[in-house]
Parts: sequence; C-alpha cells; structure tokens
Amino acid sequence: MSIARDISRQSSKQNATLTADQTAVTVTGGFSGSSIQVYLNGVKIIQGQDYSLNGTSGITLTQGASAGDIIEFVIRNTSNSGFSAANTGQIVDQAVTFDKLSNSGTEADNVQKRVASAWINFDGTFGSTPYTKSNGGIRSAYNVASVTDNGSGDYTVNFERTFGSSNDYAAVVTHSAETAGNTIPVFHQNGIATSSTGAAFRFRLSDAGSYSTRRNSLTVAVAVFGELS
Repeated sequence: MSIARDISRQSSKQNATLTADQTAVTVTGGFSGSSIQVYLNGVKIIQGQDYSLNGTSGITLTQGASAGDIIEFVIRNTSNSGFSAANTGQIVDQAVTFDKLSNSGTEADNVQKRVASAWINFDGTFGSTPYTKSNGGIRSAYNVASVTDNGSGDYTVNFERTFGSSNDYAAVVTHSAETAGNTIPVFHQNGIATSSTGAAFRFRLSDAGSYSTRRNSLTVAVAVFGELS
C-alpha cells in the first residue's frame, strides 16, 4: 500500500490492490475526526449504495471486488486537533518542507533565523578552566566547545562554528544568584570575536551595587542567535 500526505491541507491518500471477492477494506490509521471519499478503479463510489463504513477503521463493499481492483481512500482531517490521530508512518519522507511551514526564501534562512545557533548550560562555579562536557563543567550544550573562566564572574563561551558576522547577532544570558536575595545583572562586554575554536562570546556577571564586583553563578545559561558562516 502506498501512502502520501498533504500536510498543508491535512489530507492523505491510501491505495490498495484488492483480491477476488474481497469486501472488507481497512484504512491504515483509521479516519476518526475526518471525512472520507472512496474511489474504485478511479471512479468515485457512493456511501450507502456501493459501500458502508466499518466504524472509523474501514469500509465494506456492497459487492465483492474483482482481483486486481484498485481502491483509493482520500481522507481529509475535519477536526481542530490537527494530526493527533495520525500515524507518523503515514507521512512520506521529505513530505514536510520548509516552504509549507515558513515564508522564508530558503530552508537555510528558515532554520538559522528561527532557532539558536548556539546554546549552553554550565556551572559557573566549576573552577577548572576550560569547562567542557567531558570534565563536567558544561551540563548541556549545542555548538559550544568549551567555556573559559577568566576570573570571578567573567566567562568566555567558545563556539565550535564561526558566525557570519561579529555584530549581527542576539545573545540571551540567564543565571542563578550566588546567594539568596542577591541580584546579579548581566552586562555584555565583547562581541562575538574570532578564537581558536571558531568564535567566542565573553560576558560578565556583576553585583547589583557595583559593576566592578564580579560574582560566579552556579547555573549559567546562554543562547545566541545569528547566522553561522
């Protein structure tokens, strides 16, 4: 049986080759919350006259099929629940493309401008520089090779891949306070600069009352958005 799904209209088609005198035909995945049209050898057949429904799992033909007859189901989702009842096995490879999900000019443009190009969660009190995944300083990360500890509350995130521009980016930094009630604002020191690993982003965590007082943080999270080179 071959299956194709049109994601943009929430519809699918299923084809099956029938055997001699076959009457019962199953719809893979069912059609709960959907409308169904049935074609026999390319000709639309009528519910109640040519076939009856078997609940939401298939149909029964009024007359037995001839060997080699082709039946086609056209299923259109009519519920507001999207594809909650759809079997992901019904979605053919490469059926979901960026142009159906976005108005971006290219797929690369769609991806790079809508997801973080790099992110990290690390222990700012780890102490042993550089922080890496292997030594436990980095808890989890994407496109990050290491973190350099430049001193108390002063960190450089070293990326695995370079960015297309050192200025056209956006960075978000969050952290936990060192002690209860102690607010530690984040301020940006440098842009994304070239480093031995590709690119680097340096920032500091400062005391609320004094920018010159740096403070470590147990949990530091950074996300950077921008086009990679």
